[in-house]
Amino acid sequence: MRLYAMLVMALSFGLLGSGTAQAQLGPGDKAPPIVTAKWFKGTPVTEFENGKVYVVEFWATWCGPCRVSIPHLTELAHQYRGKVAFAGISVWERDDAYLDKVDAFVKEMGDKMDYSVAADDKAGTMAQTWMTAAGERGIPSAFIVDQHGKIAWIGHPMSDLGPTLDKVLAGTWDVAAYQKKRTREQAEEAAQQRLNTQLSTLMQQKKYREALKVLDAEIARDKAKEELYATGRFAILAYVDEARAQTYAADIARRLYAKDPARLNQLAWMVIMPNGQLKKPNYKIGLQIAQLAATASKNNDPDVLDTLALAQYRNGQKAVAIKTQTRALALARKRGTPAQSLTEMEQRLKQFRSGK
Repeated sequence: MRLYAMLVMALSFGLLGSGTAQAQLGPGDKAPPIVTAKWFKGTPVTEFENGKVYVVEFWATWCGPCRVSIPHLTELAHQYRGKVAFAGISVWERDDAYLDKVDAFVKEMGDKMDYSVAADDKAGTMAQTWMTAAGERGIPSAFIVDQHGKIAWIGHPMSDLGPTLDKVLAGTWDVAAYQKKRTREQAEEAAQQRLNTQLSTLMQQKKYREALKVLDAEIARDKAKEELYATGRFAILAYVDEARAQTYAADIARRLYAKDPARLNQLAWMVIMPNGQLKKPNYKIGLQIAQLAATASKNNDPDVLDTLALAQYRNGQKAVAIKTQTRALALARKRGTPAQSLTEMEQRLKQFRSGK
């Protein structure tokens, strides 16, 4: 969540894992073999038996979104027990001792990760034959293998995995129609990646006005693109005209993201963050956006409340900021927020109390 401007822009433009490479594996194709270094939990999946349905999901120990999706996969594994076999395969691990890391991670997750779990081999066979072959560049990513050993569906495990399993099990899943949809989506993602690359290059060259012109032309061509790129547009505009950028942030907060606490939180933090991109932050606008985020999250998200507390403090509301930050910390501890984030939140609370 606590990202500096260039990284936030990269996330906004989809440069960290979005976009789809040329796919050679897709719906309707025979599922590649399962090749792993080690199984850590559950019944190993070594082959796809005729008449059985499988979910093969890819994750990594360093992947935050994977940690979020794992309990959901466990719920599905319980829901479809006896009907669908679930296998989570760790890929793209970052050092030679990755098997020890995967083992420790699986033990740490305990019952939250209640399905078969393995790790890719050192050659990255599963990553290459499944993920790369299907044009999947981000994790978590799940594949449904149908009763005939063929790929039926590919996507994020938190999206349509459950409803699709119902149709695959019932024999009503239309693979041909899904393949057409996926091909269309991949073409759109490829076009988006080209735009992302162009914007990134212009930003690296500090050609901010030209980048803004390119992005505005794309939004004018397809108005639906604004919602996707609005946060990135704010980040670019901030290099051109800070006042206009912050007015735009207030506008899109209400017009596009009023019910999206994550986007609102990101925007608010970009306005108020310490040592941020803005030389003259408008703390009133930051507070307005942070309040919208708190409302959208029903005042129950520790990250959102952490941002709100800082916005309140920046606007001279010391007592209120202390109260908000105290609640943020309590929620964060209850949810098992990582130690580093907790430390940062505790330090901000000390700052608010000291008045520095």
